[in-house]
Amino acid sequence: MKPILRLVLVLGVLLAACPLRAEVVDRVVAVVNGQAVTLFELNQHMRPLLDRFRGRELTMEEKATIARMRSDLLQKIIDDMLITQEVEKLGLTATEAEVQNSVERFYKQNAMTAEDFDKQLLLEGMTREQFAETVRKDILKHRLLGFMVRRKVVVSDEEVKAYYEQHIESFQRDKEVALSVILLPLNEDADALRQRIEKGELTFADAADLYSRGPGAGQGGSLGRMAWNDLAQDWRESLEGVAPGGMTKPFDFRGFTALLRVDDMQAGETRPLEEVKEDIRDQLFAVQAEARFSEYMEKLRADAVIEKKL
Repeated sequence: MKPILRLVLVLGVLLAACPLRAEVVDRVVAVVNGQAVTLFELNQHMRPLLDRFRGRELTMEEKATIARMRSDLLQKIIDDMLITQEVEKLGLTATEAEVQNSVERFYKQNAMTAEDFDKQLLLEGMTREQFAETVRKDILKHRLLGFMVRRKVVVSDEEVKAYYEQHIESFQRDKEVALSVILLPLNEDADALRQRIEKGELTFADAADLYSRGPGAGQGGSLGRMAWNDLAQDWRESLEGVAPGGMTKPFDFRGFTALLRVDDMQAGETRPLEEVKEDIRDQLFAVQAEARFSEYMEKLRADAVIEKKL
């Protein structure tokens, strides 16, 4: 099954599924401006997170992790409802042509025909109309956030230049880095493992072979040499300032906690500011937009009547 149709990744919405236990008794777990969220709905959204624990006895630590995940997910559902309510209050709309163009662009970007797309939707238990409605909601949410958040963000040339000078090593053309990785389940303590490695109780390679669930396990976690610019943005950010032989701090990566070790690094030619300034501006814009979004969501929560019953 193509992972591209998992809407939780593509559209930033939560995919409905079944609860972990069959004997769920439904009840209201939150009320948002008079609109209820039920336990059944919450459990539907929890399924992708709970699958990793299915079929075995849970430890107390895992139960605590699930409880924390459930609470975090409920907050995300509440925030999504607040945004949807704000869209409705402001009367924002998306035309049928906008929606259909977005749907068509989506499956063409993923190298699918309309027939392939409909077949994949069938496997997902979703009709074309339901997918289109999800797209419509996503368009409206982005329109709201664009109006309420992004218009307040301005990145000056001075900020761009300062960032360039402070992160000059990130703009080296053909820079290469040799890495090793450890991927741990989210319920395992990556900080404790990192401390053991730093204390010399075991090597990074031994830790990777013993505990990692990622590539390179059995080979000390080695990923070999790769171009710096080919690394994911969160990897580059985590590696900032880490010298050869050093480790990153733990960070989330695709449902795991990751630790990276720099085995070697080869510098390249520095790209001029003019060549990279728009990329820097986009990056700084995203950071500022995220901060404004957090402020906006705090205001929505403060102005709303929210009752949690979980």
